[in-house]
Amino acid sequence: MTASPPPSPPRRPGFWPAVSCVLATLVVLCLPPADALAYTLYGYEDEYGIVQLSETKASDRHVLLFEGPGDPKLGFAEIKKRIREKGGVASQQRTDWIAGAVKPFGAVPFAGSGRPMAFGPVVTTGPIFELLARYARQHNVPVELLYAVAEQESGFQSGAVSPKGAQGLMQLMPDTQTTMGVTDPFDPEKSVAAGARFLRMMLDRFKETHLALAAYNAGPEVVARSGGVPAIPETVAYVERILARQAMVREALAVAGEAEKPSPPVRPKGKAGPLRRK
Repeated sequence: MTASPPPSPPRRPGFWPAVSCVLATLVVLCLPPADALAYTLYGYEDEYGIVQLSETKASDRHVLLFEGPGDPKLGFAEIKKRIREKGGVASQQRTDWIAGAVKPFGAVPFAGSGRPMAFGPVVTTGPIFELLARYARQHNVPVELLYAVAEQESGFQSGAVSPKGAQGLMQLMPDTQTTMGVTDPFDPEKSVAAGARFLRMMLDRFKETHLALAAYNAGPEVVARSGGVPAIPETVAYVERILARQAMVREALAVAGEAEKPSPPVRPKGKAGPLRRK
């Protein structure tokens, strides 16, 4: 006689479906939200120097700058650095449009006395330019930038004094004079030497020209706290005017450099060189 198997214990109604439902719920809850799985940032710098950013690869020119669980809140300097490292800068840069766009800029106020000052012809020779060029080379500052700052600050007037107390050709504030060791702010050479060195310090600290200019005008700590060009109307206008003038000075210096090149010798028409006898 074959023994029959013992009867199975009765199943609890709905037990295993309930367990499956609970496990599925736990799995869903443990998963991070879809938008936290990946944050991507793409970008490139076009031929006009303008940075284009997108969260998707919108074109073949966009390079991947970041991919991670959340927005890294990269600063502009870091974004430009990554674009350069990833090869996202346009191979051909166009700067000719800048000078053309700013030529009709007209009269603007300058920080020295507050009087309007029009952008006149660029001086490419003479004692003032030679002084600026010498200290621009010494401190590795673009001469067109130092020229634009000096012109904007004082109009090349070594005795200029601003309502806020800035003095000399480079309009150095008293605390900056102390930091730079300037004993006579109205001495043009000492003023330019200190101004060029201070501008170099700001370029090294903030990496970008527009931030260095903002620091020269409003102070480095103000720029550091604001994380960019501070929303001070005078500083914003100051940066825009100097960048515009810098482009104009660069163009004028390029034209002057071409004019100084010696002309090629004019050769008479006909066969070149003496005739050779057979």
